[in-house]
Amino acid sequence: MKNIPGFIILIILLIAGGCSDIWDKHYNEVPETTDQDIWDVLEKDQEVSLFVNALKEFKYDTIFKSVKVYTYFIPTNQAINQFLAEHPITKAVLDYHIVTHFIQANSIAEKRRVQTLALKLALFERKGGNSTYDGIPLGFESPLYRNGKYYKMEQVAMPKPTFYEYYVENNPLLKNYIDSRDSVVLDREKSRPIGFNEQGMTIYDTVAVTLNNFEIKYFPVKQELRNITGTIVFPRKEKYEDALTVMAQKLGGNYQTHEDIPVAWQNEILIPYLLEKGVFLNMLDEEEFVKPAWKDTLKLLNILGDSVAIDYTPVDRAICSNGIAYDYESFVISDSLFSGRSRFEGEWLIREVGVNKFTWRDSVKLVSDQSFAPLRQYIPGASKDSILSVSFNKGYNQRFIVEFKTRNLFPRKYRVVVRTQMDIGGKYDIYTNNKLARSFDFYDYVRYRGVLPSVQTPIRFAQEGRFNRFDFWMENQTEYGQAVLRFEYKGPSSVTGNGLVIDYIEFIPY
Repeated sequence: MKNIPGFIILIILLIAGGCSDIWDKHYNEVPETTDQDIWDVLEKDQEVSLFVNALKEFKYDTIFKSVKVYTYFIPTNQAINQFLAEHPITKAVLDYHIVTHFIQANSIAEKRRVQTLALKLALFERKGGNSTYDGIPLGFESPLYRNGKYYKMEQVAMPKPTFYEYYVENNPLLKNYIDSRDSVVLDREKSRPIGFNEQGMTIYDTVAVTLNNFEIKYFPVKQELRNITGTIVFPRKEKYEDALTVMAQKLGGNYQTHEDIPVAWQNEILIPYLLEKGVFLNMLDEEEFVKPAWKDTLKLLNILGDSVAIDYTPVDRAICSNGIAYDYESFVISDSLFSGRSRFEGEWLIREVGVNKFTWRDSVKLVSDQSFAPLRQYIPGASKDSILSVSFNKGYNQRFIVEFKTRNLFPRKYRVVVRTQMDIGGKYDIYTNNKLARSFDFYDYVRYRGVLPSVQTPIRFAQEGRFNRFDFWMENQTEYGQAVLRFEYKGPSSVTGNGLVIDYIEFIPY
């Protein structure tokens, strides 16, 4: 037992001695090339002589004389000749093939963005032991020399565009949408307060800055950030326009081609819908969009943090300097985006000005011989759990007219459904675009015992708690845009209370 400590010490010494040999072999054996100048090596490599001659022509001598280490991605002579058939070799092209730090391929897992002399970021990828530079295979990797190393490639790499620059070429409509999100705001740090106005608000010697709400909400598409990348799946111009043409022909009437579809609708409905389903953080590969066999649907987390169903196949992978862009394999605009129901919530007509205090929005036109405060009431069972409610004095028989604009609608015939409460109402004339659409007496709910016939047979409206509905036709929406609805109070009705309650107004294409 007394000899156990001695045995342990002996074992430790033997292990240390063995490790020392491994350590010396791994770290103290210096490759012979580390004392060589990479320029001397490149001048002797006849396979890349055209690239070397271009470096001489543009006087890159100072790079090789410096103590800094660079990595060179060099197209072969064959690649240079193919490139020269259509493009000149410029300083910008050369700069894009020189990376400002040392890159050891086997130390990189998957993707790394690297800084070039062109001040653009390129994408270095490694998969299954194979390396690529902006998607171009690298066929040869040199050892490390005193001032750098180099790779050979069979294609000339061109500086990659940002997402914004990419869509300038591939879908200008998305570029225009991004531009339209610009807003000018006050830079409070740079602006100097110089006094107060009559309302006591601070007046600034203003310094304004332009912010882009698209880049704030989704992704900085105009910027190259080393640690932030994205993926955008959005149809290219041809497929996008073809899908709009199919949509136009479904709408019929004056709609025949993609040029007839209002840009306003695309900006309000279609493009936000596609962005919600197609913008992601980080660079995603095609395989990540493939639904596993054991799943009914594939869902991914979009850049807004929402889980979205992937019902498309991304194709034509395009590397950008700040991420990866994909086209759609096939692009079809869902009928639900332009032929579905459109709902307008009653509470959208008012805004809160204090605790439980509301007023009509500026866009609402109101004519009333007495002042009645509108309310937003929270009621279980209501759409979005809230309603617009205005209560009149008992027996009120003077004017109350409220006129407002709806969301944008395509020109067509609509059945308009109003969900309201049966206990508060009156006699109303309801106008659509200044044309009388229906005269309605809330006493009809009593007369029909809570089951009211629709203007479209055989539909009937049954009461839901104290809620019920009535409807009317709107046949005078002649162009894409907002419809104008007007509710004119004609007098009291034989119901519990007089006033106006709107839970929602729904426009159903007919």
